[in-house]
Amino acid sequence: MLDFGNKVTRTYPRTAESVQSTAYALSEYLDLKKDMITQTMRTKTGYTIQCKGDATAEWTKFLGMDAALAVDFEQTDDTLKVSIGFEKWMEKLGIAAAGAVFFHPLILTAGIGALRQAALTDEIFTFIEDYLNVSPIVREPEPAAEPLRAAEQPEAQPNVCPNCGTENRIGAIYCKACGSSLVKEKKYCPHCNAELDGDEAFCPFCGEKLN
Repeated sequence: MLDFGNKVTRTYPRTAESVQSTAYALSEYLDLKKDMITQTMRTKTGYTIQCKGDATAEWTKFLGMDAALAVDFEQTDDTLKVSIGFEKWMEKLGIAAAGAVFFHPLILTAGIGALRQAALTDEIFTFIEDYLNVSPIVREPEPAAEPLRAAEQPEAQPNVCPNCGTENRIGAIYCKACGSSLVKEKKYCPHCNAELDGDEAFCPFCGEKLN
C-alpha cells in the first residue's frame, strides 16, 4: 500500500540536458500521451509540474478535480532529484505559488487510486530515465570498518595452589584439591610499609631484614 503522506523520490546524476527541457518534455508527454491536464512552474531549485485527470480518472472520481499528482524537479550541481506525490490542485499555479512553493499533500483514504498512482508514478520515472538516458543513483553500502585488533594480552599464568601444587582454573579462589586459599595475601615491609612480593629476605626499598 502506498503512503500518500509522503512523496516517492528518486535521485539521478545530473546530465547535460537542462531541468527545464526535462520538465517540459514530461509535461508534454502527460498532456499528449496520458490525456492529463498539466501546469508547470519554475521554482528556486528547479520545476514543479501538477497534473490531473479528467472526470473519468480514478482518483478524480473519489476526490474531485481538486486532486493532482505533483512532480517536483530539484537540481543541484551534481544531481537531479525527482519527487512524485498527491497534492492539492492549485489554479493558476505560477501566480498562486509565486514566492512560496509549498503544497499540502491530501490525506487519502487507504486504497483510493493506489494502483492508478503507482502505475503512473512508475511511468513518469521511466519516461525521465529514458529521456535523460540515466539510471537512479544507487548508493553502495559503505564497507564495514575492520574491527580493531585487541592489544596482545600476556598468557594467563596457571593458578597453582601454594599449599599442594594443584593447578586450578583461572579465577578460582580456593584450591579444588585441598581447599586452601588461592588469593595471594599482600605483604608489606614493617619498616617502610612498601608492598612486597612475599619471598624477599630484605626489603628492596629500605633494606629492612624480613622474617
